[in-house]
Amino acid sequence: MPIAARLFADLVTGARLSVSRATIVGRMPRRGEAATWKRYSGPPLPADPERQRQMLEAYRVRRRDVEDIINSVLGRDPEQIRPFSLSWDPLINLLNRNGIRLREEQLIATPFVFEFSDELLVELAPVTNGS
Repeated sequence: MPIAARLFADLVTGARLSVSRATIVGRMPRRGEAATWKRYSGPPLPADPERQRQMLEAYRVRRRDVEDIINSVLGRDPEQIRPFSLSWDPLINLLNRNGIRLREEQLIATPFVFEFSDELLVELAPVTNGS
């Protein structure tokens, strides 16, 4: 499943500055254990190893999995290894052009909202039981 994310900043004036191109691009498996990026977030797994395997094979990517991978490439998750190069540069450059000077560390610490396209939401497993 292709993933393309654009970063944006909502200003206190109500204006939105949005990077014109996707700054985070990649692919995620739609199904199976590989669809989880950080941790399995499906229903509780049974003790029986064969049933566990079946459930993991049937796992469908969830919103949380996509959020986990984006948080990882933005260095926003202290539980994950921070990548050498983060994806903030296009947003930092856009903010600079608009007179706003921020560093990666400041952006990492700001409130962050995920907005998903309707097409991506259709691809993701429905949210159930807090997953």
